[in-house]
Amino acid sequence: MAKVTSYGNFKPLDSTNRHRLIVRSWGPEKAGKNHFGFTGPSPIFGQYFDPGGTEGVAEKFIRGEYGAPKEIHAITYRFDKSDVSQAQAVDIRDQFILDYEVALQNARTVQWDETEVWELFRWAQFGGDSDAPKFYAPLNAKYRFLIQSAYDAGVNLQLIQKVKEKWGENSKGQPRPTGGFEPTGFKEGNYICQANLEHAWDAENGFSVLVHNCRQNMTLSGERFGNLDWATLGMLVYPDSNESEWA
Repeated sequence: MAKVTSYGNFKPLDSTNRHRLIVRSWGPEKAGKNHFGFTGPSPIFGQYFDPGGTEGVAEKFIRGEYGAPKEIHAITYRFDKSDVSQAQAVDIRDQFILDYEVALQNARTVQWDETEVWELFRWAQFGGDSDAPKFYAPLNAKYRFLIQSAYDAGVNLQLIQKVKEKWGENSKGQPRPTGGFEPTGFKEGNYICQANLEHAWDAENGFSVLVHNCRQNMTLSGERFGNLDWATLGMLVYPDSNESEWA
């Protein structure tokens, strides 16, 4: 029998690890989410909606106060749902996508204010906050493609999410706050990203990161790290990598 030399469109996979991280970061304000991302390798390209989210943080990295100076580029978009039509949201969304394509070609690390990005994409798709799951398939597909593009480009991507308080029911079946919090934004990010990180700060312990799960190294699940930086996480996820690859 003749040896098969072609498998159509199939290509053999390479056993070499691609050392990049696609992570979802969430936590309350001022919990170190942007700071953590800025410890990643530069150039860093940020696509932001929070006008003050990086102020006072990025400058320290640019000046080299945490090691070698970082090269950081940023765009801040203006999106107010109370004052933006669907057509305007479409224009902002399309510009965001064009800017993202530029970032993928030039960055080593990309940051999104992901909660606001998701709100923008929903507004552009529906002209409002639709909550009907049956209408979400085209939007979810478009959004997944953008995240997958970071995998394909080999860049690091940090999706920064805000949090909202979890609600439950009391003994009488009435809604009540539970005291816990959950991330807001694109819910499918939970399994599309390689690692899901919850950021926190308190006066006694300072900044910390709880690794909820990590596809490449599930032994990290449930581990909390104080003052975690990108290189440390990278070497934990990819033990065959070294610090210079994450600088």
